[in-house]
Amino acid sequence: RSGDRSAYDRLFGLQRERALFFIRAKLGPQLREKVDSQDVLQESYLMAHKDFAGFVGADERAFQGWLYRIIENRLKDLGGFHAAGKRQPVPLTASDPTGPATRAHRLENRELVGNALDELHEDHRDVLLHRFFGGLSSEETGKLMGRTAGAVRKLTARALLELEKRL
Repeated sequence: RSGDRSAYDRLFGLQRERALFFIRAKLGPQLREKVDSQDVLQESYLMAHKDFAGFVGADERAFQGWLYRIIENRLKDLGGFHAAGKRQPVPLTASDPTGPATRAHRLENRELVGNALDELHEDHRDVLLHRFFGGLSSEETGKLMGRTAGAVRKLTARALLELEKRL
């Protein structure tokens, strides 16, 4: 917020891989054939960039929740957004580099979890994405999903069991 461009780039860069995973899982296998996760991320980053002055959070968790709500809204708007003329690219910052073995292991695990998430019922997938990728509380997730916080906690437990079976 103080105008430090490198800090701003790092903040968004740190979220890149996790946000792409979130987008991929939220798109599901059918929509993923029509929409590129990178495009959704770019569009979401552009929206976040335009509204960054309106972000009032004070820590990374608040930023993450804010960014994931923007992504969620972008995904909801995809119905009429397939025309290439409406897309506006935005440069993406790279994540911090890691060693090749660590990166390969992380990518392999991400693929396994992504495939397992694809197999879950939509409610199970959504609750896990909101709670663990969006960083939302049970109460916040409940508001989004139209459930009580207690129902969200139970649904989360069932979803984790189903995910574990598939892994």
